[in-house]
Amino acid sequence: MPFIQISTWKMSNEAQVQNMMEAVTLAVHQTSGAPLDKISVVINEILPSRWSDAGICGNDPQFPIKSRRKNYKESV
Repeated sequence: MPFIQISTWKMSNEAQVQNMMEAVTLAVHQTSGAPLDKISVVINEILPSRWSDAGICGNDPQFPIKSRRKNYKESV
């Protein structure tokens, strides 16, 4: 049945991870009707140095600004 994979930067604590898995499981159960014991959720935590948006590495101190560029002509 449903197998959900979520890729995200490392989360602050285990409670956040547990809350996310529970909330996703609930949403899938409510919207699909799948039995709880058939819903699997996997969280893949990725180091910021292994993630990029708009070609800007996640561990760049100005990532929130630089990663919003729309094309290569914009300065970084």
